[in-house]
Amino acid sequence: MERKHNNTLTFCAMMAALSIVVLLLGSLLPGMRLTVAAIAGMIAALAVLRGGLGYGVLTVLATAILAFLLLPSKEVALIYAAFFGPYTIVKNLIERIHRQPVEWVLKLLFCGVVAFLLVFLSGSLLNLIPSVLADHAWAIEPIILIVFVLYDIVFSKVIAYLFERLHW
Repeated sequence: MERKHNNTLTFCAMMAALSIVVLLLGSLLPGMRLTVAAIAGMIAALAVLRGGLGYGVLTVLATAILAFLLLPSKEVALIYAAFFGPYTIVKNLIERIHRQPVEWVLKLLFCGVVAFLLVFLSGSLLNLIPSVLADHAWAIEPIILIVFVLYDIVFSKVIAYLFERLHW
């Protein structure tokens, strides 16, 4: 049992390291911040698949902390730590309900609240986006939710494919 724990912990550490490398690309290529944060979230999902929810939480926390400490661009670290990292865990928990309408309501609620807070805080407190955009966060929220639905569908398909191929 100890060996399996060590192997899983090592795997999660490698997933955190890989996520940091991916997030570093977002720091170096500012136009790719959302994309690399989304990819890093999918990498964390591998830890959930391999070791379960606890190891997934550990991987997301380690990645978020290391991202804030190591990345030159704190914006990509914030996007990962506030949305894409936690969404890996939230998605896993929500999909245990096995009632799709309820799952979608909860997923969209999570996305809507976090996106609104990120846009609002990024504009008013952190000055990461123009204040005009932050003041009209409600107007871009539908677009964010549509993109989120597409992301969730792709995320689910990638995870299902990996689960089948890796035989975990």
